[in-house]
Amino acid sequence: MMGNLNIVCVIPARGGSKRLPRKNLYPFRGKPLLQWVIEGCLESKYLHHKNIYVSTEDLEIAEVARQLSINAIPRPAQLSEDHVWTQEVLEHADEYFSLHSIEYNLMVRVQANSPQIRGSTIDLCIDKLIKYKLWEVFTVDQDGVEDAAIHVLVKRSVRQKALSVYKGVVQTNYIDIHTESDIEKLDKLWGDRLGTNK
Repeated sequence: MMGNLNIVCVIPARGGSKRLPRKNLYPFRGKPLLQWVIEGCLESKYLHHKNIYVSTEDLEIAEVARQLSINAIPRPAQLSEDHVWTQEVLEHADEYFSLHSIEYNLMVRVQANSPQIRGSTIDLCIDKLIKYKLWEVFTVDQDGVEDAAIHVLVKRSVRQKALSVYKGVVQTNYIDIHTESDIEKLDKLWGDRLGTNK
């Protein structure tokens, strides 16, 4: 589909959050949420330390990324406010990649507060996009509602102003962490495995 596959993974992780303060660094079972997500990404056959980037304005979050040997993209504070769309953050990452001569034709956007993310799910999204020649693939919950955990898109879709028509979905059972009750729910559901695909 794309010839040589050049993939970058962007994890938007701002420091501010209202419902669960410092959400992306919130400790869960001995690790911050962001660390669970990064470790899940590193399970992917397509991702590794050199092509995963955490986009943040927060020095502590950037330091956690660096301690895990993950790149940090310095994000302007104005792109870390409540009203900012994720698309704007991805466009900023695209500018960063261009400025640093980092070539890619496929971007994986992974949510920092979805600690159940597994590399196998990321791979399933990428494989589906390639197999069916799609422009975007994203995860949905068991009701078919987008859960925002994983979003894979071809480069042309990062800055597009219209809706894609070539989309696919992958179903998960992930819990989107926004409150302490979400943490408690995940803790109760925790078993031998941390979330699986349906």
